[in-house]
Amino acid sequence: MPFLFGKKKPVSENETFVALMQLARRDPDFREQISAILSMDDFHRKSALNSITDNMRMQNAPKDLVRAMESLADDAVAERALELIKNAK
Repeated sequence: MPFLFGKKKPVSENETFVALMQLARRDPDFREQISAILSMDDFHRKSALNSITDNMRMQNAPKDLVRAMESLADDAVAERALELIKNAK
């Protein structure tokens, strides 16, 4: 997908995504929930994240947080995020 105003920022530069991963590493309950989503097959993970982010938007969640969650729909990002989270246990 082309971007009108330059390249898409790497996930590692999204401070909210980094904070999301730090929270997952520190908070066992959140880690369990996000790990369950990231462990789903691609179709189900993307469907779950789509539902979650739709609900977040309806509740006017911060856009950075929504984007951080949306980034987990990317297969490579989800795989790496799951590795980071599992290494925290």
